[in-house]
Parts: sequence; structure tokens; C-alpha cells
Amino acid sequence: MLNSAASLARKIVQDMHIYTRGRPMHWVPMDTVMRRLDLKEDAATEAAFSHATSNGWLELKELRGACLTNAGRRLTKA
Repeated sequence: MLNSAASLARKIVQDMHIYTRGRPMHWVPMDTVMRRLDLKEDAATEAAFSHATSNGWLELKELRGACLTNAGRRLTKA
């Protein structure tokens, strides 16, 4: 499960980078993130977001959505 969570987390970060044009701390509504990648509200998606936040790639806020951190931006350039 960790490999699939890590893989999906990287896809989310990559798509956030594309959507925000790499701007750090640019908040994107969660429904936009979910729709762009056709994600479902399930354990796999939750694990992926958890992986991304625990690695410092994304910051999540319930009312604002998600934003790419500097660490997430660096990940997309690796």
C-alpha cells in the first residue's frame, strides 16, 4: 500500500505543480485537485495525501484546500 500511496502522492504533487505553474503556497480547492486526477474519496486517496503532507510536499487546510510547498516544488524538479 505504501508504494501505491507514494506513487499517487507524487502524481498529486506533479499535477499541483502544473496547475499552479509551480507557485508555492498557491491554494487550490480540494474538489479541483480531486476532479483533475479523477480521485475518489477512499483509503488510497487519503493515504496518498497523508504521504504527501508527511513528506512536506503539500499543505492541506480543510477550508482552503491544498497548496504546494517548496519541498513539493523541489520534488517535481528531481
